[in-house]
Amino acid sequence: MSNKYTIQELVKILDTEINKLKENEKKVIIGRFGIGKGSKSLAAIGRDLKLSRERVRQIQTEALKKLSSGVVRDYKEFSDHILAKIEGLGGIVKKDKALYKIIEAGDKEKDLENYLHLFLRLIPGIEIIERDENLHDSWILSNMPKEELVKVLKDWSKYLNNKKSPKKIEVLLSEHPDHKKHNTTILLALPEVSRKLIETYEGTIGLSEWPEVSPKTVRDKIYFILKRYQKPLHFQEIARTIESEKFDQKKVVTATVHNELIADDRFVLIGRGIYALKEWGYISGTVKDVIISVMKKSGKSMDFADIYKIVSKQRLVRKNTILINLQTQKEFKKLESGKFVIA
Repeated sequence: MSNKYTIQELVKILDTEINKLKENEKKVIIGRFGIGKGSKSLAAIGRDLKLSRERVRQIQTEALKKLSSGVVRDYKEFSDHILAKIEGLGGIVKKDKALYKIIEAGDKEKDLENYLHLFLRLIPGIEIIERDENLHDSWILSNMPKEELVKVLKDWSKYLNNKKSPKKIEVLLSEHPDHKKHNTTILLALPEVSRKLIETYEGTIGLSEWPEVSPKTVRDKIYFILKRYQKPLHFQEIARTIESEKFDQKKVVTATVHNELIADDRFVLIGRGIYALKEWGYISGTVKDVIISVMKKSGKSMDFADIYKIVSKQRLVRKNTILINLQTQKEFKKLESGKFVIA
């Protein structure tokens, strides 16, 4: 990407254009759009300027027209670049993702995203979608069929609710052939802006209310992590991974994660601090409980090598730990042949 299409360059453009405004217009725009500081309501700005709320609204409208005229006239190349980026993203982008998706910016420049939101308001051909029951706050190209796209989301939500499990987009389209008239890029962009759908790490689409795809509680976050990585993990690693996933703004407490692992029977302790999912075939209980289960399933005497081979798939323990259990626990008996049976 060319360096001329960075957030820093956009800031220079807007600062230049804002400085051309009348003093009150400048104050209203800076206040309303949070340029360099937090945004303010019309009423708050009105109190500062000793003007009515309606007068502040009129000043905002006039100032936006002036800014838009300047941007269209003097920065068409930059505006066209932004339009092309949004079009390449399917024509719609979630508002809080816009900074990183349509312009060159890093995490340290998060405080500059209000500049981008103001700039987007000034470009003809781009509209803002206010958050409602179906969509998050988003930017969308004016020529996009908004009502039809909302219908697609509703159709998918209804279908997934009936099926009770995430599906690939190919499945959703095969069940709704009329949706194929829309560009695939557009359809792929929809789950991110939807309030009811979410794309999973496996590339499937599910309902955002499902804990297995959008976890809210600590227990569901643990389950999500183990399902995602498909292998046993130490509770400290699980806590670190939950933190890095940034599901929400809640602080991750390692001790809480450990307590939830202990309390929920979906999780099985298989080693020192290491947990797996019960649904993977792991047996709950102590090493002794696992040995009993293995031997009962066998239905016959077993030598130590066979017992160890099976038990070691269930528990991360040393050979000696299994042998001590067989030799000291009253539930087991060693035969003259050297094999073991349940007493």
